[in-house]
Amino acid sequence: MELNDVVRKIKKLLAVAEDPSASDQEIQLAAYRAEKLMFKYKLDRKDIIEKENSSKNVEEYYFDKKYTAYLLWTLNHVAKYCQTKAFKDGKMNSKVYLGIIGFTDDITLCKEIALPILDYMEEALLDLKECYIGNIDFRIFKRNWCEGFASGIKTQLDKGFIELKEEEKFEVSIIDLHPTVKAYVENALISKTSHFKRNSNEGYELGIAMGSKYNFMNKKGIE
Repeated sequence: MELNDVVRKIKKLLAVAEDPSASDQEIQLAAYRAEKLMFKYKLDRKDIIEKENSSKNVEEYYFDKKYTAYLLWTLNHVAKYCQTKAFKDGKMNSKVYLGIIGFTDDITLCKEIALPILDYMEEALLDLKECYIGNIDFRIFKRNWCEGFASGIKTQLDKGFIELKEEEKFEVSIIDLHPTVKAYVENALISKTSHFKRNSNEGYELGIAMGSKYNFMNKKGIE
């Protein structure tokens, strides 16, 4: 494992160890793992702070192609777990560019997790549209499916299913945005809340089912 990856991992573990909302067991385990890594790689907290401060430039990353704007809801959940902030450039009922705001390492982690999910969702929406025979406008069905899928992904994240043991680069911690990132977001983004009345429980339930079964270990998202 490269030194930068080690430092990033230690930073996240220390953040959990200092998080007042974490359980005693989570705090103890995170502190133990952080100390073990620092001993193994001959690092101390001063080294971690120096490396952290040397790379604290907030960046904006845009995914290369446009996506259905409702995919932002899923990206929001993934971004939160990577200490980044998701955003969109465009109207909610159209194709838009999606992006992430955060520090370089956290953006890299987020896009590696999120990109396969976004592509999977776009492909699934194309398939659903092709075979759709519902009574309501497919655009409404699509919106509610995306809402459900986001809920399914959130359920997986909340339960810790994303703890991919084979690839340490995917280790994430549930903590708030870094103050520097939060200040950048507050200055750069205009926060808007979307209020939709759910018109298709069928679409929502199908979305939940597919999001809950999404396979993070498989790039295609299926078993």
